[in-house]
Amino acid sequence: MPKVENKWDSLYDPGKQTWFTKLEERAINWYFSRMFGKTILSVSGIKSGKIFEPGCGSGMTCAQFAQDGFDITLMDLSPNALKKALTTFENFGQSCKFTIGDLFNLPFPDEEFDVVFNQGVMEHFKIAGISPDTGIQEMLRVVKKGGTLIILVPAFFSPLFFIHRFFKSFNLIEKYWPYEDQEFLHKHELYEMLKSGGCENIVVRRVWKSFFFSVMGYCKK
Repeated sequence: MPKVENKWDSLYDPGKQTWFTKLEERAINWYFSRMFGKTILSVSGIKSGKIFEPGCGSGMTCAQFAQDGFDITLMDLSPNALKKALTTFENFGQSCKFTIGDLFNLPFPDEEFDVVFNQGVMEHFKIAGISPDTGIQEMLRVVKKGGTLIILVPAFFSPLFFIHRFFKSFNLIEKYWPYEDQEFLHKHELYEMLKSGGCENIVVRRVWKSFFFSVMGYCKK
């Protein structure tokens, strides 16, 4: 997927970041990464084990997991994203396994991780003409029996949705917005994505502590 790969590498190029991208990154680092981390541990119920984040970006949530003693593996298509994640882990005084890879063809054996999650990734594929089903199947494949797959995406009618509409109405998306193919999902859309990817006993809910920005879907294997 060269087009997708180039897009994400450009996004994490420090010389190409817009003011909005920098603002988003600060908000994630200051609040959202910690809040998402607590939510992930709450729904998975794990106290120790192996956590994998495909599409890791800066890796801030997982750096905090590493501080708590979890065994972390990060993967991204973008070398620039992994460089950013490496810096994040160095700043936390932590280490983890880093790999460049494709979400749709994960380079790991079956049932490898206790938790597999990503945030702000799966909403980009459908609008780009790529079915996310195979990505869900692959992530579910590497979850251990009894483990948890967790997907967080921007919610429809969230504050970010209305900010995006504002930018779009004034033709500012290309100039300032980090992603040209941003999509906001209803709960039933995330449910269907997980179901089509082979998940069972699916739970989908808004993450209220995200100030309504995010909707989360998860399932136990």
